[in-house]
Amino acid sequence: MFKLLLLIIPFVPFMVFAVYFIYTGFKYTRMISNIFLSLVYNPPAETLISSMGEKMVILDSSDREIEVLVVEKKGSERLVIFCHESGMSKESWEKYAYFIPRLGFNVLSLDFREKSKESEINSLSQWPAREDVERVLKTIHWAKRAFKPDVQIVLFGISNGADIALAASFEEPAVRGIIADGLFSMKEIFRDYIRKWAPILVKPNFFGENYPDWLVNTFTNLSFWYSQKRSRKRFVDVERLLKKRHKPLFMIHGEEDDYVPGTHQRFLEKLMAHKGNFERLIVPKARHNQAVILGKELYERKITEFLGKL
Repeated sequence: MFKLLLLIIPFVPFMVFAVYFIYTGFKYTRMISNIFLSLVYNPPAETLISSMGEKMVILDSSDREIEVLVVEKKGSERLVIFCHESGMSKESWEKYAYFIPRLGFNVLSLDFREKSKESEINSLSQWPAREDVERVLKTIHWAKRAFKPDVQIVLFGISNGADIALAASFEEPAVRGIIADGLFSMKEIFRDYIRKWAPILVKPNFFGENYPDWLVNTFTNLSFWYSQKRSRKRFVDVERLLKKRHKPLFMIHGEEDDYVPGTHQRFLEKLMAHKGNFERLIVPKARHNQAVILGKELYERKITEFLGKL
């Protein structure tokens, strides 16, 4: 018995640390996930009415309704599908893509909101989910029948709509390119929160103000997984997508974006394995989703040039 104790004693500190690490991992993974799942996005009050377009309803295979707004250019074989930001609706397409019909493109703007969930309209709406990607894919399949089987499609997304558009582009050959205004990574937002709050919330704090990257990444991956498990949703992993070969991507951000700050923007750019299919616009003094407001002429010109190349 004594010999057995002698053998065990050297491993006691390791076992204590392992138990503490498991306990801490479980505790703080739940805490971080709960913070994210309890966030409710409240965008600035803005009533948008589209002056163009015909409202239509698409039925998917499970008879769920997808409301769309279609601006048709007779004879055109090119289509821009607009994916709105969280808290907005299909009518917001004109705020960002008002000039697209003049370029000879049809425009189709779809609504990610579901009528049956009006009371929960902001619930998790700021996080791009698999069900949103499937909604875009169903819309593309409908568009191929409504316009032409070989219609050329560009996806234009704002904020979480940009994440959704990027994800959908990998699954549909008809997509020729993506315009992503305000693209972000959920995981990088997790990391920012962890770096900010871990020194305050984690007790005892062994790392002071600067938590090592390996630990931040561990908790990020655990929290991302647990958030999906608890919400029963699959969220879009932008980081995984950017590491793959993707369609031509035009990424737009505001210089003073506090939601996707400069460090976040540069992180996204570094992830890309195929920079030849990537262009970027940073609009001075613009915050999140303000690029079209503070740099309207530049915004229109650069998107027009990108579409011309496609």
